[in-house]
Amino acid sequence: MTTRLPREFLEEQLAKLTPASYNPYYWHRRYKAKEELSSKYPLYERIVHGDFDPSEYYYQAEHEMYLLEDKLKTCKNLEEEHDARQLFMERRRKLLEDYEKEERKRVEKLTNAFVKTFSVNKDQLETIMDTFDGSLLDLYNYIKNRKYEQ
Repeated sequence: MTTRLPREFLEEQLAKLTPASYNPYYWHRRYKAKEELSSKYPLYERIVHGDFDPSEYYYQAEHEMYLLEDKLKTCKNLEEEHDARQLFMERRRKLLEDYEKEERKRVEKLTNAFVKTFSVNKDQLETIMDTFDGSLLDLYNYIKNRKYEQ
């Protein structure tokens, strides 16, 4: 199994994060999640801050494949290779689970923030989001410049 993202890109993204100390409940995470702004901040500031950007857990999961390749180069026998594959693939699986959970939360927070900020109907917003082609900031400006009826 390989990754679709270049190693340099992943390492650049992960360099922005703080390495995590060991935690028995989150042993699979090598980095701490980026701090989000409070929901009291305006939606615009939260978007610019990156609170709704794709979860960094995806980058961590993809990076595990490169780390596995590196580890396999140093393995001396098949048993050691097998153990390494198991560990790195389990770490990757758990990071992808974290990514999916985090993405659901972020989309829900984003939707609620748009509804609260612009008094747009949730169904209207979801339709716009499904068809909109642009960045999140473009979407913000698009919705900001329209009037909605509840």
